[in-house]
Amino acid sequence: MSEKIKAGRSREEKKHPFFLGRLLRRAVPAALVLAVLVPTALAIGLEASLSQTRAELDRLQESSAAAAGNFLAGDGGVWQRPEPGGTDGSAAPPQETEPAQDSVRDPGPEVPAYQALYPELYAGEHEWNTVNKKKVCYLTFDDGPSARTPEVLEILERYGVKATFFVVGKDTEQSRQWMKQIVDAGHTIGVHSYTHTYRKIYASVEAYLEDFAREYHIIEEATGVAPQIFRFPGGSINAYNGHIYQEIVAEMTRRGFVYFDWNRSNGDAVRKPPAAPVLAQNALDRLGASSRVVVLMHDSKGHATTVAALPAIIEGYQNAGYTLEALTPEVRPIVYAYPNP
Repeated sequence: MSEKIKAGRSREEKKHPFFLGRLLRRAVPAALVLAVLVPTALAIGLEASLSQTRAELDRLQESSAAAAGNFLAGDGGVWQRPEPGGTDGSAAPPQETEPAQDSVRDPGPEVPAYQALYPELYAGEHEWNTVNKKKVCYLTFDDGPSARTPEVLEILERYGVKATFFVVGKDTEQSRQWMKQIVDAGHTIGVHSYTHTYRKIYASVEAYLEDFAREYHIIEEATGVAPQIFRFPGGSINAYNGHIYQEIVAEMTRRGFVYFDWNRSNGDAVRKPPAAPVLAQNALDRLGASSRVVVLMHDSKGHATTVAALPAIIEGYQNAGYTLEALTPEVRPIVYAYPNP
């Protein structure tokens, strides 16, 4: 058969139905094979991708854990930079290291340098504000001791009452003897000032502490008693200490000392003190208006009228039902109120 005839027959066979059947029988097995192989290949590829993803997540978790190890909770929650990692780029394992120099910390309030001055200058232990009696009068004498001191002590002894002396300077043997007499008689002695020079002692907290310490040591050496109370020269708030009084008060309170202002005065703080009857009337002014009274008076050579007025003052308060006592650190103090800014 010629080649031409064979080609013609072949084209005819392809059009015949039996030929198409044979072709389909050959195609179906191939399709089935593909239906199995393609999903299998996809599943294998997906599993490989998932494995790679899991590996990456594991690496990230290890890196995060290593970085978290550098958060030093005991160092106030300061974040530390992770240590350099290895060749794989992961963070190094946490190590015990000193906090980084550039860590952000709250240094807290700055402690004033004057708190380190005079480490011996602390009041002994005592309670605060535990004595708050009614109908009580505290007679106080500033600026002593002086030649008037023995006279004042004699009058107080005669009436059986106690008082408080805020003393100044006078580092002499005679002054030391008078200081000792005050303490031996059962009265309270406290610091007033050494120089009593306002501009000098209120120049700074350091200046105040220096002045206070000098008088404190004189009293302690003369009497054997370390004073625990004091009175500011001019009162806790005056024309010279407005810029600094709160800071001084805070420091002296921190050291345990108690200060006392006053709510009555006999009016003898003048160059030429009034006569004794006037001083007594001043001290007894508004008698009964206050249940607790702290009377300001002065003990110096020029205050003879103060001594002369003292019996009438004592009798006036006693007749009004007041007891007369000495101040102690436990007494609730009478102090000036801070003015509003």
